[in-house]
Amino acid sequence: MNEQIAIHMVVTIVDRGKCEKVVDLCRSEGVPLHLVSLGHGTARTEMLDLLGLGETQKDTVISFVPEYTVCPLLERLADGMKMRYPGKGISFAVPVSSVSAKMYRTLTEHTQPKEERTESVMACEGKYELVVALINRGYTDLVMEAARQVGAPGGTVLSTRGIGSEEVEQFLGISIQAEKEIVFLVVPTEKRQDVMQAISHEAGLKTPAKGVVLSLPVSHAIGLA
Repeated sequence: MNEQIAIHMVVTIVDRGKCEKVVDLCRSEGVPLHLVSLGHGTARTEMLDLLGLGETQKDTVISFVPEYTVCPLLERLADGMKMRYPGKGISFAVPVSSVSAKMYRTLTEHTQPKEERTESVMACEGKYELVVALINRGYTDLVMEAARQVGAPGGTVLSTRGIGSEEVEQFLGISIQAEKEIVFLVVPTEKRQDVMQAISHEAGLKTPAKGVVLSLPVSHAIGLA
């Protein structure tokens, strides 16, 4: 039996209006599946000035790729979107434990490993974590201020709407169908616990923000300071 190829979720965050170019670059690497969402950055004005950013409105592109495509895709994005320079966006990969059989076939049939592809310096397994906070709308500033107090530089916010069963709502004590915001923060692994605890303390389930916080490992990244 052939060993299954690991699948990664690649998240690319760029200034508003640049998602089409990101998708085109992904397609040039044979990546067939993308999700595009509108969001906004949370970096303070002085940080925007430091990074040379004139835009806080963001496009987020989520792609699913086989492991052997991660480095070539990030290299393509680094060159095509100039992500090797500060303030041009970030892209990072998160390992996915499993996907449906049909999705797996689609991803592996559309992309093929190329010869002499080696792991690049973008490999950062163990160095970064993606902290995800799902909160009631309107509490982003509270979450980010808590995260900044323990060293998180900034994040990206996506608007969403949750749908859940009555049992889950009763267990968590929150209304899943309320308007929500998702905050993405990529932080050094050593800061993960502090960031999660700070967010939970200020915006957790026992607060009006009704936040749920989780973290995922980041295997590769470009554009991070």
